[in-house]
Amino acid sequence: MLKKQVFIVVTIMALIFTLAGCAKKPTTPVTPQTGTEVTPSDHPTETPANSGNKVSQTDVEGKINDLLNKKYPADWKVSGTTLSKGAYTENGNYKIVDDVAALFPETMGVSIFIGEERISSSVIQQDTGTRVLKGYATPPTVGEVMKSGKTTSTLSSGYLKVYVPFKDSSSKTVAVMTVSVPQQ
Repeated sequence: MLKKQVFIVVTIMALIFTLAGCAKKPTTPVTPQTGTEVTPSDHPTETPANSGNKVSQTDVEGKINDLLNKKYPADWKVSGTTLSKGAYTENGNYKIVDDVAALFPETMGVSIFIGEERISSSVIQQDTGTRVLKGYATPPTVGEVMKSGKTTSTLSSGYLKVYVPFKDSSSKTVAVMTVSVPQQ
């Protein structure tokens, strides 16, 4: 009976932290490519990127689009919160985020958002081996890119974070990919 009560209390606490957005550091996630910890540093303030960076927004966007168009030559489609490109569905498979993460060694992570929901992530929770999909607030820039349909980037903790819109056949933005590339 005590185990059940502890489980209920722990579950309630997890829900509270999830609903609160950015809780005090959940278990530190790691990138699968390098095994390095991804520390969000309590979500530092992002600032607009300038052109003096080592990696440019244009380069990152170009590499991503080239890879995705070659490996998945079809239109993006969204049904609810399920993202597909041709016959391939990303939800639960993580191939697209892992392919993009492999393009950028030592990336802090790659995520795909539909609206405010993170549906895919290259970041793996160290203690459970599961993908980090919940527990971190959706960056406001994701919403801005969903509305504008334009790629943008910010600087945060030594990383260039690039926000790339995915558009369907009618040019409507249906999802946004974020990738954090180190600037060192």
